[in-house]
Amino acid sequence: MKRELSMQEAIEVCFIIFEKNCAAGALQAFQKQAFLSSVPFAEFAKEWQAFVFAAVYHGFSQYAPAYMVLEYVRSIKYFLKEYGYDEEETVLFLDNQFQAYIQLIIEEKVKDCPKLFYKRLLAKDLSEIGKRSAVLLSGAMAMLVANCLDIFENYTYSLNR
Repeated sequence: MKRELSMQEAIEVCFIIFEKNCAAGALQAFQKQAFLSSVPFAEFAKEWQAFVFAAVYHGFSQYAPAYMVLEYVRSIKYFLKEYGYDEEETVLFLDNQFQAYIQLIIEEKVKDCPKLFYKRLLAKDLSEIGKRSAVLLSGAMAMLVANCLDIFENYTYSLNR
């Protein structure tokens, strides 16, 4: 039996997934494992955060009602304030990084997300990246998108709770 979530609970699940996948210590270790230590951590983190928000959006939008998905998108800007983004940075983040990843994921082109990630961070094509780094990042991205779909499939959503 699926657990029913209210609007508030559903948004909390979205942000728990974000926080679990963007914890600073784990993200620094991931950056090192992906051979991206040459990239400043803040830039790496912002790019990864954009991908995570997009993956969560995609999973959530497949199962939750549209009004909840809209509230999730609206609440991202408030959540980003907790991560130190000011108003201008938030707008740029949503219009640039987030938009780029969500477009690829919605078009079912998750396999192109690593290419975009490397292009944005290193100005390099995927063919110029070491295979270990590319495989690690590609696998992490694919697993996160699949995991988000699995998580949100296990709930029902209610405005009345």
